[in-house]
Amino acid sequence: MYPVKNKFSGLLLMLAMIMVLTACSGGAGSPATKQTSTAGTEATPGTSEANTETSSGSGPSEATRIYKSLSGDVEIPAEPQRIVTDMYVSDLLALGIKPVGAVQYYLENPFYSDQVTGIESIGDRNAVSMEKVAALNPDLIITYSDQAQEIENYQKIAPTVVIPYGTFTNVHDEIRGFGELMNKSQEAEVWLKTYDERIEAARAKVSAVIRPEETFSILEVSDKSYYGYGDNFGRGGQAVYRALGLTPLERTRKELMGDTQWKEISREVVGDYAGDHIFLTVGENNKNYQGDSIWKSLPAVKNNQVYELQEDRYWYFDPIAIQGQAEEFAEMIVERAAQNRK
Repeated sequence: MYPVKNKFSGLLLMLAMIMVLTACSGGAGSPATKQTSTAGTEATPGTSEANTETSSGSGPSEATRIYKSLSGDVEIPAEPQRIVTDMYVSDLLALGIKPVGAVQYYLENPFYSDQVTGIESIGDRNAVSMEKVAALNPDLIITYSDQAQEIENYQKIAPTVVIPYGTFTNVHDEIRGFGELMNKSQEAEVWLKTYDERIEAARAKVSAVIRPEETFSILEVSDKSYYGYGDNFGRGGQAVYRALGLTPLERTRKELMGDTQWKEISREVVGDYAGDHIFLTVGENNKNYQGDSIWKSLPAVKNNQVYELQEDRYWYFDPIAIQGQAEEFAEMIVERAAQNRK
């Protein structure tokens, strides 16, 4: 009996060892299989890459997505964390996003100067430093550039979305466009709700002192001539004509509110482009502009309805600037109307 018992015990021991080894082998192989399948999965254009969480057991999270830009589909991070932009600082700030780098000129915008702390300069307009851009290690670049070589240089650093100047013609389309790009459409609508409320309040102030038929012009003075501007080229045009809805001259509407947004005007014919009210952009060398006899003969000048604008404040034309300018213009008009009634 002993030999049989010992033989049976040996078999039991061998079976137990096999079961233990099998269990250990299965436990080590499962995570290895998951890890390999996750790391080896590549995102297909038009889809999102799924990352499997092996420790928490949570569902898959999106890593990239496809943005359909005017220049084609671009695969971008689902939630970009380090954005560099040359021009579109305002649009990102409006959505609660602070880029890591931007062009110096746009960092000097007085209408959001209190929000740019910590954003690095990447150079100035037409002089962007690719070395500075690369050093910021961006995961997304947003540019208005139309220079093929510059765009190519950006693309070598990070996924790049090109939004050419003039893509958007009003604040609502622009903020909603960036809301779509950044996957923050809800934040875009919240910002626009506040914008609409503030603009409506500014319009109400103006309508209380201005008749609907009164016309407004936007001019800029230079050494030898003037320049006239439309509704989408800075100098307050978007705020005057689009936000506040003030009335342009018919000549301005026909000549400066289409593809052509500005033109040089000789001093002799400036009266043809001068409305009942004039927003006049001036530089340091022509503040408190007095003009010549033709200028002094203009009804807007005679009626004290010329509003001087410092160029470095009113060149900006982004959504935050337009909102601020519209409110400032409303205050200017109301104050001047009060002065003229005295």
